[in-house]
Amino acid sequence: MDIGWLEDFLALAELRNFTRAAEFRNVSQAAFSRRIQSLEHWLGTGLIVKGSQPVRLTEAGEQFRETAQVSVERLLETRASIRGSQFDAMSQIRLAMPNVLARSEFKRILGVIGPRTKTSFSVIVGTTSEVTARYLAGDAEILFAHDAPALPTHEALASHERLALRRDRFLPYATRDAAARERFGFPGAPERAFPLIAYSQRAYFARLFEHVLERASHRPSYKVTVQCDMSDVLKEVIVAGYGVGWLPQSTVDAASAEQIAPVDDKDWAMELEICAFRPCHPLGPKIEAVWEALRASVPQG
Repeated sequence: MDIGWLEDFLALAELRNFTRAAEFRNVSQAAFSRRIQSLEHWLGTGLIVKGSQPVRLTEAGEQFRETAQVSVERLLETRASIRGSQFDAMSQIRLAMPNVLARSEFKRILGVIGPRTKTSFSVIVGTTSEVTARYLAGDAEILFAHDAPALPTHEALASHERLALRRDRFLPYATRDAAARERFGFPGAPERAFPLIAYSQRAYFARLFEHVLERASHRPSYKVTVQCDMSDVLKEVIVAGYGVGWLPQSTVDAASAEQIAPVDDKDWAMELEICAFRPCHPLGPKIEAVWEALRASVPQG
């Protein structure tokens, strides 16, 4: 039995959708389904209610989920502990962060932890789902990611130490050109949908966007004109005047702020935090020093 089967099952139990879980695990849906079937064969019982949409676990599946979660966490913690005990022989501390923070925050983070700790770093970047999965698999000691109490980045991170570094906001932006903003007609109407610059469905910010819509007093009318995983790409499309799109405020630097501005900073905004995560067990003096440097950088009060 492969530990990857357990991680596949836990992803499916959380996301309740084979397609999304397969994307999260970075495998084809066919391969993902075969791995779930292999796990069921190994256990000798079904874990998924056949044909259920969204996916529902059987009674055995619910019972096995807790055991699988504990087993995976213990195995990964043990691996991290073994690696940590050997860390004196290694030259770099491994960090993981999504592309959006690598561009907007890494220089500031490095300015906080670099001079104080006098060590070197390797950085894993990718989508939020990718870097979170790699961190949880033990490929990095510290994860940096956006997080929102209303919609956590990943369920498994609840058992890890979390440090909120600073606040951020998720806002709808459009070009500053008054004529274009008037033409967009945000938030739209049934007979006049506004052009939406959107995140791909697998992106973390796509989930945030859906949450903003769910809590709104009325649903906007929009038509997707451009869709992409990366905030920087969407920002350039917004700057070019193709429509309205949601961005983390931290991605809008001074140069961008001269070209785009929020179209609404209250009704359609969502509060976020830029956070650091680490396992709760000790990771060695170098990593502890980095964590304390991060903690010291957080404004008090």
